[in-house]
Order: sequence, then structure tokens, then C-alpha cells
Amino acid sequence: MENNIIEIWEKNSHVPQTNKLDKDMITKHIESKASKASRTFTFNLLTYLTALMASIIMLSMNIYGYRSNPVMFWVEIGLLFLSILFLGYGAFIFIKLRDINNFTKDLHDLLNEKLKFIKVHYEIWLVITAIIVVILTFSLNTLVDNQDGIYRINKVTLFVLVNIAMFLFIYAVQKISAASSTNLLKAYLNDLKANYLDQSNQIESRRRKLKWVYLIFGLILLIGFILGILKAIAII
Repeated sequence: MENNIIEIWEKNSHVPQTNKLDKDMITKHIESKASKASRTFTFNLLTYLTALMASIIMLSMNIYGYRSNPVMFWVEIGLLFLSILFLGYGAFIFIKLRDINNFTKDLHDLLNEKLKFIKVHYEIWLVITAIIVVILTFSLNTLVDNQDGIYRINKVTLFVLVNIAMFLFIYAVQKISAASSTNLLKAYLNDLKANYLDQSNQIESRRRKLKWVYLIFGLILLIGFILGILKAIAII
């Protein structure tokens, strides 16, 4: 159905406005595309909620493992408490996503609501996802490297720098991904207002052409970053 709509649009792209796609067809096309774009946010949320649950399990194990070490004991408790707060916020985001993905509402209002949600609540979640990765890494390291209730950091400065780099990298990746989806939603909204498929088609066309370039570059960057982190952790 979508391909037929696009074909009709392309065939009539240079004819008078009265002969172009009617508003209902454009609305249905944009509604379908916007629904797919929204799944990116849901998938991202579920991925990091899973990582958060893994962190909570490991932190709970660490609390018992470091019960004889007052410093590490309270560090693990603090991170567990923070993780539970993040889990609560993640549940809020999940409920909010379900609400704004209700396409029985007016599409114009729905897209505006999505963009407002991304600008405010989801932006906070992007920061949290970067913190989640840091907590996950720390909880795993302290679980594996527990030596009779003692966790040693040989080079504190390097340890701090590695965690800051990890936070910034994850946040940057998340921000770029969210910005890409946000720009697409903005294009859908503008096309809906104009009753004309223009901006969204241009963005989708560019994304299709550059998809494999982004994927390969992203994998190389991710592998390089992971290897760098592992090497730094080994030194620490």
C-alpha cells in the first residue's frame, strides 16, 4: 500500500495540486511511517532497561560480596538505589511511549506530542542511558574482581577518565540516533501541514543511501571503543 502511494505521488509530482494525493492518503502514509519511527525509541528503551535489570542483579550480589568492606558496601547500595530510581523513570518513559503511540488520536497533535516528549523527557533518558552503561560496567567489574571483599583500583585517574569517556561516547551515540529520528518526525509533521510529501521523502532517501555507510562506520567505532575500554580496564 505504501509503495503504491509513493508511486502515485511520484507520477503526480509535477501536476497541479488538485491532482495530487488527497489529504487522507498522505495522512495514512505518514501515520504508517511515524509508527515505524516510534519503534526506534521503544527498542532503545527496552534495551537499556534490560541492561539496568542486569546491573540491579549484579549490584545486589555485590552488596553481599562486599558486606565486610564498608566503603564498597555503601557504594554498591548507592548505585543500587540510583538504578532503582532509573528503573522507575524508565517505566514512566515506557508508559508515556505507549500513550503517544496511540494513533487513534489526531495525527497532527500526536506528532507534536511526540516531539515535545523527546525534547523533554526522552532527553533526560539519553543521559540516564549513558549512566546505565557506566553502572553496568562497574557492577560487572566489581563482581568479577572481588578479592575477598576488596576491589582495587590501581590507577584512579585513568579509571575516572575511562568512565567519563564511556559516558560521553554512549551519550553522543544516543543523541545522534535520537536526533535522526526526531528530524524525521519533524519532516512528517511539516509534510502533514503542507499536505505534500517532500521533506520526509528527502530524508528517507538519504537514509537509505547512507544506511550501510553508517552501519559499517558505527561498528568500526564501537569495536574500537570497546577494545580501548578493555585495554584501559586491564591497565587499571
